[in-house]
Amino acid sequence: MRTTPSLFSLCAKLILFTILAISCSPQKRLSRLVNHYPELKTTDTLHIRDTIPIPSLQADTLLHIDSLFDTVILTKDRLKVSVLRLRDTLYLQGKCEADTIFVDRKIPVERIINLKPDRVDQLISRIPWLVVGLISIILLILFLILRFK
Repeated sequence: MRTTPSLFSLCAKLILFTILAISCSPQKRLSRLVNHYPELKTTDTLHIRDTIPIPSLQADTLLHIDSLFDTVILTKDRLKVSVLRLRDTLYLQGKCEADTIFVDRKIPVERIINLKPDRVDQLISRIPWLVVGLISIILLILFLILRFK
């Protein structure tokens, strides 16, 4: 006679499986490792170079010669001015060359050190799997012996 599992046992198994699946996220494991072993974490610096282009500017103006009593002089770092007088009109033309500003920023970032385990650590990490494998082989052999006896 075969019995069907109850709804309660199915729900309990489903809840247990869900809890086990959620509890093993890689982010939680990594944060737990870094909290226990802070030497795995180092501070590194990112160097970012931003460029801010400044476009060129141009300006033209016309002045009537009767309104000028003195010489007009425009000087600035990148400003070029040309003055041209034709009959009773004075032409002023100014141009500011384009420029680029470079901004260097240093941003500290935490980084995880990736240490490769040596052979002894690899062997120690495989011991539980070897034990489980040996126990399952022994149980299989015992099952086969008892079944065919």
